Amino acid sequence: MLLLAAAFAADTADWHAAQARQFLKKGWTGDAEAEVAAGLGLDPHHVELNGFCVQLARAAGDVRRAIDCAAAGASATEGDLEARARLSQTEAWLRENFGWVEVRGPAGVDRARLPLVATGMQLDAELATATKEATARLAGGVALPTTLALPVGTYTVSGEALTIEAGQTRQLDLPAARFTASAGRGRRVDLAAAALLFSGDDLANQGPGVTLELAVSSPAGPLRLGVGATWDARTYATADAALDSSPSTAGGIVRASVPIEAGAGVFLSPGLALRVGQMPGVLLTCARGEAPLACTPDAEASDSFPIYAHALGLTPAAELAAELVAGRWVLGVRAAVGHSFVLLPNPGELIQEGATKAWVSDRDLLGAGFYTVGGSAGVGW
Repeated sequence: MLLLAAAFAADTADWHAAQARQFLKKGWTGDAEAEVAAGLGLDPHHVELNGFCVQLARAAGDVRRAIDCAAAGASATEGDLEARARLSQTEAWLRENFGWVEVRGPAGVDRARLPLVATGMQLDAELATATKEATARLAGGVALPTTLALPVGTYTVSGEALTIEAGQTRQLDLPAARFTASAGRGRRVDLAAAALLFSGDDLANQGPGVTLELAVSSPAGPLRLGVGATWDARTYATADAALDSSPSTAGGIVRASVPIEAGAGVFLSPGLALRVGQMPGVLLTCARGEAPLACTPDAEASDSFPIYAHALGLTPAAELAAELVAGRWVLGVRAAVGHSFVLLPNPGELIQEGATKAWVSDRDLLGAGFYTVGGSAGVGW
């Protein structure tokens, strides 16, 4: 019988209230929350449990729940009359002094630290404390969108003006400009790798390879402007069908693109780029004889020998990138199609039989199709 009585007592609202009281004294708010929820499930109008609910909800910044619990306790038909009156006063005070704001960020920003500044006077110490707690909560980072209770008054959230009215919920859509770093939409550094291919007779001996790029970029109105350094890892074919390579393929790139939001943090960015880089191993055939040797990039002639010139390539290209913005990180795929203008060192020099000889090409400028496709990873700062 004693066990049955104990079990029955443990399943009453009063028993859960006693447990919650002890847990609150010890600072065990999680356990107290569980007891309050269990007790209110048995008696939604239990005065003491609703008083605990108000206390816990206000500590968590959940003013809406605090109002609901205060109203439920105040409407009880039994229980301590003075406690019910206090809950009624608390409900009225919260309704008169608090409103809400629903803060939304741009696509791709799921969490952010939001600076909150009260721009009006708050003479009530309790309201000032509530504002201070909300400020700390936002500064620590919140998931977006988020709904926040604030005392009636004027504020800025991430620099955006906000007015809170009693009992009202305002929606605040923060523009992407407030999140340029965390949304990968401000200054950014990108590392990219792409397969590289030339086409055309002038660069027929230039093999495919990989081009690496390290670039920085920044928004400029509707455009994103970038500049970077490049280096190619590729080979070129020699006259005896062997493959050779040179590490001297460094260069640079400038680009301008137009990011177009496609939704869900995805952006399409058509643009134009200008690439400049060293071009080793450009095949020329030279006639034997006295210097300056007569050379040509065209088909090999009789009584001639090959040389491999170190040229300079200038490549304008059209680009298209698809990028996924995940916080400050940006992952993308990109492709480019262009035309390489290859400037030969004309006249040039070579070493033959231990002597330096000059050579002259019948063409200063060569041309070839240029194609890349690859991926990139970037981070905003």
